Amino acid sequence: MDFEKIKSAAEGYKAEMSRFLRDMISHPSESCEEKEVVMCIKAEMEKLGFDKVEIDGLGNVIGWMGQGEKIIAIDSHIDTVGIGNIDNWEADPYKGYETDDIIFGRGGSDQEGGMASAVYGAKIMKDLGLIPEGYKIMVVGSVQEEDCDGMCWQYIVNKYFQGPEDARSKIEFVISTEPTDGGIYRGHRGRMEIRVDVKGVSCHGSAPHRGDNAIYKMAD
Repeated sequence: MDFEKIKSAAEGYKAEMSRFLRDMISHPSESCEEKEVVMCIKAEMEKLGFDKVEIDGLGNVIGWMGQGEKIIAIDSHIDTVGIGNIDNWEADPYKGYETDDIIFGRGGSDQEGGMASAVYGAKIMKDLGLIPEGYKIMVVGSVQEEDCDGMCWQYIVNKYFQGPEDARSKIEFVISTEPTDGGIYRGHRGRMEIRVDVKGVSCHGSAPHRGDNAIYKMAD
């Protein structure tokens, strides 16, 4: 694999990637409000000649490159948290302020910067013939990660595959574009959710001694 050729191709798209990222940043996209940024990404994928671009029923935007049965998936969540008090920002978080070194704005790092890289990365793979034979690239702009981490891919697994086992048999590799300061990290840390039930006795606020406060009981 000619890494210098890949880097040269990426450098050639630098201006377009920067413009695309700033376009995404300009659309406020808090969880459940991602429609405008989804349409922005869809238009960019179509412009770059993705073989297929679609928006699923949950709102995820998915671009496909290649025609194989095996899948290499690249995921970027495209929703953001809010901006809080805009007066606390040094520059407008929706303007994509740019210097020679950075593009500044809500979502620029987490995770629309990853989306720009993934979209153009797939384009470069197609341009340079780097999609392995028998594979296709699945570039996903997923929604509602900030509020409902994992729900987007649960939906994808159930819609595009016959459940988790079928997805595991077809998806060979998954890349998450979460920001890591330029490093490559393994993401096999898993996930666990714990539910704790504590029983109490309700009472009127005027007579708290008659009740049994479940919150106090579980605090320790």
